Amino acid sequence: MNTISKSVGQGATNIPQDVVTIQQLLKNAGFDPGTADGKCGPKTLTAILQCQRQFLPKPDGRIDPNGATWKRLTHAGSAAALPKIKTPSPALQWGGDSSQWSQDKKLSTMEPTLRSKVPGLLDTLTKQGFQPKIFYAWRSVAVQQRLVAEGKSTVHFSFHNAQLPDGTPYAYAADIIDHRWGWEKAAKENGFWVALGKAAKDVGLYWGGDWKSFPDEAHVQSLPNHDLAKVKKESGL
Repeated sequence: MNTISKSVGQGATNIPQDVVTIQQLLKNAGFDPGTADGKCGPKTLTAILQCQRQFLPKPDGRIDPNGATWKRLTHAGSAAALPKIKTPSPALQWGGDSSQWSQDKKLSTMEPTLRSKVPGLLDTLTKQGFQPKIFYAWRSVAVQQRLVAEGKSTVHFSFHNAQLPDGTPYAYAADIIDHRWGWEKAAKENGFWVALGKAAKDVGLYWGGDWKSFPDEAHVQSLPNHDLAKVKKESGL
């Protein structure tokens, strides 16, 4: 238990023996990662984030060999050795209208793969003369139901609504618009949706404009649609 060979957590290598080591360290420090089974599932990710919130201003859910979180866990011995900081509960931290949050906060609610690709996508669109912004990243299930009632969506749970078991947002989707036009027809007339779709696919994202039954030109996501049921189950919703 003296070292891990590769990173563990969100977007990490997650070698099973390394994961077991981290799971044991988290449990010793007072954070419940579930069974030490070598699988970095939602419960282990939640435990990593809970640990990091005690001393990191921006938890990333990842533990690197000899990184800050590794050093805390291997030198802590117990949760009491970790300096406590007061952080808002998920209900407070992620409450309110998520479409009004800052761009940085919206980015922080995305799962790692999506979060790593969206900035480059936005930069590509900006260089083409557009003025892109993230309108939605994560949004609550309650907001999703409202959108269905308004006829703006056909699904009661979407990749936007994904979260970790403790309620921390973990969105696999984002809605991106040009802030001058939003969803108005000028966006199409000026070629924004086509440009967004190409930029999204160029970085390996799926584009909602390709959907035949209910096209959603502003929507990009990091997983194929057939993974939605799995994501919903993992979110505990």
